[in-house]
Order: sequence, then structure tokens, then C-alpha cells
Amino acid sequence: MREKDETIEETTEEIDQDRRKALSRMGLVATAAYATPVLMTLSSSVKAQGTEGSEPSEPTEPSEPTEPSEPTEPSEPTEPSEPTEPSEPSEPSEPTNPTEPSEPSEPTNPTEPSEPSEPGS
Repeated sequence: MREKDETIEETTEEIDQDRRKALSRMGLVATAAYATPVLMTLSSSVKAQGTEGSEPSEPTEPSEPTEPSEPTEPSEPTEPSEPTEPSEPSEPSEPTNPTEPSEPSEPTNPTEPSEPSEPGS
């Protein structure tokens, strides 16, 4: 019975190692598939710049400005548009629940000290 348990443990360890190898390979493949478009874009831009390490050329002198062009003639005015008809008045809105007017408060005198309020009031 002990031999059977050892065989099962060895088989389980082999399966775990195989699974780990497969997962690491799948991770590498996924990384390569994800990074390929970026790397291809980078390699195209390097080709466009030249891979031989050439030096940039010296800038040329600016050219003389050109003469301004003649102004154009104004275009003919367009026909006036048709007048629109007045719109219909909108329906009056329903009144909302009005609140009752509040009680007027007593005026306070800022020069007199206020009395301390009683707790609980």
C-alpha cells in the first residue's frame, strides 16, 4: 500500500511540474502576441528614420515672404428667407404644492448683547 501512495505522489508531482511548464509557455506566447504590434510599429519607425546612423542635414535658409494676394470681391447677397409663423403658446404648467408663508422674525439689535439660549430650546 505504501508503494502505491508513493507512486501516486510522484505522479502528482510530475503532473504539477508539467502544468507549470505549460502555464509558463502559455504566458510567454501571450506576452509575445500582446507585444508584437508594438514592436512592429517601433521597427517601422526605425526604418523610416534610417538605420545606418546617418546624420541629419543642415537646415536651409528661410525663403522670402510672398506678396499679399489681392482682396476678393464681395459676393452677391442671398435672397431673404421665408418668414416663419409664430409658434403656438405652450400649455400652462400645473401649480406645485405651495408652501405656507413663514412667520416674520423679530428684528434684532446688533448693539445689544444677545441672551444665551437655554439648553433644550
